[in-house]
Amino acid sequence: MIRAVLIDNEPLALHYFQNKLQAFQQIQVMKTFTSVETFLQELPTLEFEAIFLEVKLNELTGLEVADIIKTERPYVSVIFITSHQEFALQAYDIGGLDYLLKPINHARLEKAIARIEHEYSIQQLIQKASKTMLNVQCFDQFAAYSNNSLIAFKTEKTKELFVYFILHPNIPIHRDYLIEILWPDLDYVRAKSNLHTALSYLRKTLSNIGYANCIVFSNKYYIFEKPNILCDLYDFQRYYDDFSKQEFPPISLINQCISIYKNGLLIFDDYEWATAYKDKLTKSYIDLLEKGFQASILTDTSKALEFLNSLLDFDPYNEQKLQHYLHILINTGLYEQAYRVFQDYEQKLKEDLGLSPSSTLLEITNKFFIQK
Repeated sequence: MIRAVLIDNEPLALHYFQNKLQAFQQIQVMKTFTSVETFLQELPTLEFEAIFLEVKLNELTGLEVADIIKTERPYVSVIFITSHQEFALQAYDIGGLDYLLKPINHARLEKAIARIEHEYSIQQLIQKASKTMLNVQCFDQFAAYSNNSLIAFKTEKTKELFVYFILHPNIPIHRDYLIEILWPDLDYVRAKSNLHTALSYLRKTLSNIGYANCIVFSNKYYIFEKPNILCDLYDFQRYYDDFSKQEFPPISLINQCISIYKNGLLIFDDYEWATAYKDKLTKSYIDLLEKGFQASILTDTSKALEFLNSLLDFDPYNEQKLQHYLHILINTGLYEQAYRVFQDYEQKLKEDLGLSPSSTLLEITNKFFIQK
């Protein structure tokens, strides 16, 4: 049984739609609301897997309500019911599962219910898998979990070896290469012995949590045959691959990648061999920020500023991006904030590089800041 909530500020429309849902035994309407405020007050105690809501509401729009829901409960299926077709693209960008135009016929509603059932079954499998599968976190601090319990590795080198395998699945890796990157300061015989010990510890650890025989050795090469695991790095790579194939990727996909990336790969694990891998992912992250800025500049000023601010964190001396930043702030009337941003840039440029802002940037300051 899929639990559902309905929101529509028109009581008659709400009652009519609730009656239509009675034809579907797999949907249980838990509660209906004509007030967004009341819904948000009760939200912490409400349990539901699907929500049907009108786009045009009073206190907030249905799009804003959906954004709150998907942020707090990403597993919930959001279905819009409305007479306004012009908000469909925004609805799907937020993560809406379906967009139904009133009046809704039975066949169209049946199709929407089928989508909800499919999404629900996927979420059930994910939740079940998360309790039984190995869950590996590569972004921020590396960690591995089994049945929601943190896995303790026998030694730091055992953990490092596992990290290397996670980052290089299904790739033949020569034994001597592993020795070279993990024990560069030891003689070959001792380093080889350490590798065999670390492998023994790692195999035992993986076997104890149900992943035996995923490390294969053949003709001096090791292969980590990627088992069925959850891994944020693999999720990022899959989503970024989808992003790269699209000329105009949706903002929801960009945000999804960025939320996984967090602060970067293995930021608390200083593995020299991982530097190139980290740099590659950083370039991907900057690409996401660039596309995010381009996608939001005309529709969401505050979001565009967030993307620009993140870009400047990576490249604080990039004057072109700084000019974009200042122009947005100035165009929205935030002169004091723009001036503070310029002052911080001017000071950093002088202290770090012994340089002054370009004539173009100074022209902007003279034109807007001195006059205000």
